[in-house]
Amino acid sequence: MLSDIYKKTDFKVFRFSLWQLVIPVISGIIIALISYPQGFLSARFIPFLVIYSLSMGIPFMKIYEYTEWKLEKHVPWLTKPNLRFFLSVFLELAIGILILTLVNWLIFVVVQKQEINTLLSKTSEGLKYLIIFIFAGIILINSSHFFQSWKEAAVNEEKLKREKLAIEYEALKNQVNPHFLFNSLTALSSLVYKDQQKAIIFIREFSNVFRYVLESREKEVVDFLTEKKLLESVSYMNHIRYEDSLQIEINLPDSTDKYIIPMALQMLLENAIKHNSISVNKPLKIEIVEEDGYVVVKNNLQPKKSEIVSNKIGLENIKSRYKYLSDKDVLVENSNGTFVVKIPVLSIKHV
Repeated sequence: MLSDIYKKTDFKVFRFSLWQLVIPVISGIIIALISYPQGFLSARFIPFLVIYSLSMGIPFMKIYEYTEWKLEKHVPWLTKPNLRFFLSVFLELAIGILILTLVNWLIFVVVQKQEINTLLSKTSEGLKYLIIFIFAGIILINSSHFFQSWKEAAVNEEKLKREKLAIEYEALKNQVNPHFLFNSLTALSSLVYKDQQKAIIFIREFSNVFRYVLESREKEVVDFLTEKKLLESVSYMNHIRYEDSLQIEINLPDSTDKYIIPMALQMLLENAIKHNSISVNKPLKIEIVEEDGYVVVKNNLQPKKSEIVSNKIGLENIKSRYKYLSDKDVLVENSNGTFVVKIPVLSIKHV
């Protein structure tokens, strides 16, 4: 169909579809039935009508296709509908008048040797039909394109909602799973006897983590300062558990004008701890820093001997959500004994 031109990545002059041959003939028959129905009584009229319709229709439809293809690249309907409508009508009307005049001149003046007055008469008569078909074509074809785009946008929005729910669920699961609660409460119970002041701080940080999870559930993005506070709470709790065997270095600015999706860094931090062995002799070192427009999370690789079951939903959903928020991809690098994940920094336009 003609609306498929929006999906093409290139344009070829000699690429034809059946519709580009059928539509001109059908249009010519409709116009002839309205303006000159008695012509069908003549056997010579039908071949003339077909030739005339194709002579008008094929060049117009190819140029129309090329014009719409070019306009969609530079003036998309979804972002600039008013300008696009004006340009489509203006360019296609100008092209149509030019083709109509040229074809009429060739057929009636050059071939049939008729007077210029006949050319002017035929052209002015055809102009009203040309205008009707141009407006009808623009409205019908682009309405179809609009509907398709709206449908795709609705599907993508629903997909984004599902992915958002999935990442929220994964973050909650990482925090509220029995192992997390067991380890946190075990660490807390030992602190109560050893160091009551640390136990109070631990409870405060434990509360901060859950408060953050609940408050950020409805947010698309959070600023660096908010995310950094979460990381500090999570880091403190893990440091109590692993002591010097786990070294977490957070070098993020206290910015409120730089953003990231909520819980992304916390999930990557938990994944690093989950998949690597941690000991005094082989401490796990995790660094979180901003570099060249990315938040970089990197750790030394020392995989656990026992295989860890993972569905990788956290990292995959982070990648998927960033596709809707940024033109930059989430980068994952695994080389030279280091595992690195780079998450694009978001700006105010994403809020």
